[in-house]
Parts: sequence; structure tokens; C-alpha cells
Amino acid sequence: MEAEIEGQTEKAKTGQRQRLNHQRPGKRQGGPTKAVSKPFIFVSCGQFTDAEKTLGKEIVTMVESITPLTAFFAEQVHDLNGLNNNILNALRNCAGFIAVIHPRGKIMRPDGSSHVRASVWIEQEIAIAAYIQSAEKRPLPVIAFIHESIGREGIRDLIHLNPIPFVNEADVLAALPERLAPWKTLTATGVRVELTTQKVRIQDGHQICQLSVRLINNSNERITSFDGKVRVPSEILKHWSTAYINEEPSGDPAYRQFRLSEQNTGHIQPRKTELLLGLDYCMKCASEAISGIGVPDATVQAQVWIENREYSAEKALIALRPAG
Repeated sequence: MEAEIEGQTEKAKTGQRQRLNHQRPGKRQGGPTKAVSKPFIFVSCGQFTDAEKTLGKEIVTMVESITPLTAFFAEQVHDLNGLNNNILNALRNCAGFIAVIHPRGKIMRPDGSSHVRASVWIEQEIAIAAYIQSAEKRPLPVIAFIHESIGREGIRDLIHLNPIPFVNEADVLAALPERLAPWKTLTATGVRVELTTQKVRIQDGHQICQLSVRLINNSNERITSFDGKVRVPSEILKHWSTAYINEEPSGDPAYRQFRLSEQNTGHIQPRKTELLLGLDYCMKCASEAISGIGVPDATVQAQVWIENREYSAEKALIALRPAG
């Protein structure tokens, strides 16, 4: 849907119609506490001993240094609200799952045999992850390590974790890098925001490109309501002297800001992608206005809020320059 443009100049009238879709103004240790578009790995690791806590932190560091992903290593949860807001949401939205299963002592069975059990907390996280992925019918890449003394029981007897045996924490850290390498291309599951650009035409001798902001709903639930905003460096819109009815004050003269909502898209069905905003821009005019490509750290920023959760994407200004 094309947005209306007010006060359009003759220069802008020659074919310039911006596709701006929205007009309504509008823990166990750290990790992402809100949903973001950048994929993250759920790290399930014991924290009973100092060695286990250190291992969990080192896995987080390794994930973030070897892959472009972030890592979620949850802090202790003491109530059901915390469990839902942190652990369950992270398990539901993670792009990959790393489990390190530590022993928690020997038990005697009624038949007289002994059995070494694993951390109950880790077993629960494995079970929840298995259920969520089964219910949503989507794959979840898993890297699992299990202490060599632990026996098989519970849901681990029914699912195919193919865990790697270890004796001490050093074994885990030595084996993990090779297994993380294929995860460099993992993408976020569920809901995410996507920013793309493409050349669209030549106007007044300038290459005009279009920034597209899309909301990708790879979940099994319909999105019925959302709010959001997009901020772009002001210089990339210098080619036109226009105002947009879904534009709102940005609070920063270096940026222009546009409000998003479900008002014009309607409901977004499961497994569908919706264009939220299509914005034409001109990098040549931006370069002429500021004698370069702008402030080096200038970015295009998109944020969408759905049911009190945030999904975001960001692209550096330099990445908007057309190739060739």
C-alpha cells in the first residue's frame, strides 16, 4: 500500500511514490531477556559448582566469538513469572540449543542396580525444548555433551540427542568450536524483522534505491496487533522535499522516524511475510549533503513490539550504498 505524500515538489512528482505502509502514530547468568531478530543460542549448563558456572560463561564467549550469534545463559528463576519470561520464551525462540549434562549423584534402583543421574534442571530444559519444537513442528539444531558416568533415562531415552561424552569441562571446550562452525548461518526462528535494499530506478541522474522493512512470521500463531518504528539517517531522503503522514518527530535532526502498526497490514498469518514499509532513498544526495557517506556509525533501525516483546533489526548506513 502506498502512503500519501504531502507537499511533494515537481522533482518528487516524477514517478516518486513512497511505499510507506503504516500511518498510525502513534537468570542463571545474563543473556537476551527480550526477543530480538539476531539469532541466539540457548545454553543449558549446570551451575552447582564454580567449574560449571565458569564453563557456561566460556561457552557463551565461544558462541559469540565463533558465530555471529548471541547466547542465552539464564539466571536462576525463582517464580513462575520469571520462568515464563526468561526460560520458556528463550527456549521457544532460540535458533540453537547447547546442553552440557553434568552428574548429580548415584541412586539405587528397586532391582538393586545403581544409576548416576543428571542435573534435573538440565533434563527439564531438554524436555521443554523437545516439546516446544515438536508442538511447533520446526527443527532445532542441538549440540549436547554428557558426562560419561551418567545413565540414560527419561525423555533422553526417547529423543536423539547424540550427546558427546566428556570427563571434565576442558573436554567440552575442546570439542565445541568444530561443532559451532556450521552454526554461522543459523537464522532466527519464530518472528523477526528483516531489512533489505535494492535499486529501483534512475531519477534526475541519481540512482534511487528502496529500503524494505518486512516482518517475518515463522511462528504457528497469527499476529493480530503490533506497533513499531523505523529510523533512517535524514541525509538519505534529501532527494525529495516531502512529508509522510506516518512520519513522526524523531527527536534527533540527524534521523527521520516512521511509525508502524497493524492498521494497514491487517493480521499477519502464520508462516507469512509482510512488507511493513518501503522507503525510496538516494545515497548520492546524502553524499553531496554531507561530503561523504555520513557519520560512520549511522544506521537504519527498525523495531517492532508484539505482546510486550521487541523484535529489531539494524543496518549500517554504508551498507545502503548500491553495489556497482
